[in-house]
Amino acid sequence: MHLKRTHTCGQLRKGDVGQEVILNGWINSRRDHGGLIFIDLRDRYGKTQVVFDGEQTPEGFNTAKRLGMEDVIAVRGEVVSRPADSLNPDMPTGEIDVRCLELEVLNEAEPLPFLITDRDSASEEQRLTYRYLELRTGELQGNLLARSRIYKLVRDYFAERDFVEVETPFMMKSTPEGARDYLVPSRLHHGRFYALPQSPQTYKQLLMIAGLDRYFQIVKCFRDEDLRADRQPEFTQIDVEMSFVDEEDIYAVVEGLVGRLYHELHSIELPEQFPRLAYREALERYGTDKPDLRYDLELQDFTPYVGQSDFSTFKGVVADSGVVRALVAPGCARYSRKDLDGLTSLITTYHQAKGLAWMKVGTDGPEGGVAKFFPGELQQQIVTGLGAKEGDLLLMIGDKEEVALPALGALREELARREKLIKEDEVRPVWIVGFPLVEYDEEAGRWLAVHHPFTAPHPDDEPLLDSDPGKVRSRG
Repeated sequence: MHLKRTHTCGQLRKGDVGQEVILNGWINSRRDHGGLIFIDLRDRYGKTQVVFDGEQTPEGFNTAKRLGMEDVIAVRGEVVSRPADSLNPDMPTGEIDVRCLELEVLNEAEPLPFLITDRDSASEEQRLTYRYLELRTGELQGNLLARSRIYKLVRDYFAERDFVEVETPFMMKSTPEGARDYLVPSRLHHGRFYALPQSPQTYKQLLMIAGLDRYFQIVKCFRDEDLRADRQPEFTQIDVEMSFVDEEDIYAVVEGLVGRLYHELHSIELPEQFPRLAYREALERYGTDKPDLRYDLELQDFTPYVGQSDFSTFKGVVADSGVVRALVAPGCARYSRKDLDGLTSLITTYHQAKGLAWMKVGTDGPEGGVAKFFPGELQQQIVTGLGAKEGDLLLMIGDKEEVALPALGALREELARREKLIKEDEVRPVWIVGFPLVEYDEEAGRWLAVHHPFTAPHPDDEPLLDSDPGKVRSRG
């Protein structure tokens, strides 16, 4: 290779016109216009349009005619202004072209299994098989570049506040963390195993005991559990620990960090203090401890309407100390039976609910589904009490609270996606506070920490530790 680049493909601007430059990169697209060939040359910094003129550089032009997508080339050329009718405001380099003077082919690509410019044209299996090709796409390169920038911003933020970055070991003993460990057999100690850390919790507590009162780490963690959107076998977390502080200090540090990241990465200004929502209230209103507040759709209590109804199923649930909760889906009375069956399948298959009851609000009140079990006057009370209106769909689940709330929360999320209720341009951070300290594990036959054993109980709930530990809130 003798044409070593002088500039990147995202660097040249109007002020560079007249310069002779050398670019190296991948062919993103090629357009043959007879006597002229236009190639968009790409590297991780951007794209530049290179023009090959058959009269001025016949050798380079003839070579360019046989080039294909993702061929790697080096181009020496002159930066020229684009004609007024060819300006591209969507490209940072859209005011200039590079007119080729010399072309060197560095590597010709094999036939591509999918288009780099259309990631969705490939199956997931293809993308993973040819991961190095998928990593050329703008979306994934953007993710990696953003991640790199986040790392620097995080380190700068904590360094400004006198935090010490410490790398903790990857080999440790197994500790109760809520998921299964990945085990690594020891060669020196036959029959014994190391565990890969689910978090650096033990080590950072040792650091606090040692007097390193402000610690942080961007750390890899490992959990052997089923793959879900919010569950990965290995993941990276920003780990922080502080001594001689209370909750308010933790809130302030994290709010400052998140605010800094959104400001630097997205030019979005977040409030200095994030709103707080009690764990119990989050479950009651949204059916989850991770509520998306960018849309409404709150869960409502349907239990008061059950006693006057003829619906024996719900009456049995209430008699058995269960609950009945409802969700008003605005404008969804149009849903077909197939749509409703799909919603039912969602909660029965993935959330252990026994079924889904529904009514549609028509001109004369609720109709269809279980409406026949609720007398006319009671129907009006339901519509008024739930704030429903004509054209809405009422969805009800009756079950144990630990089943009904998450199941209805899942329906809330599904309806928001289907009905496009999520305000995608909004950012609504929220603290969920007052998590339970412990929960009873039926398999283990004992109470286990919800987060980790180092979480402190709420001072007001300490008397309940012996009598009713399930009601003790944590400070974590």
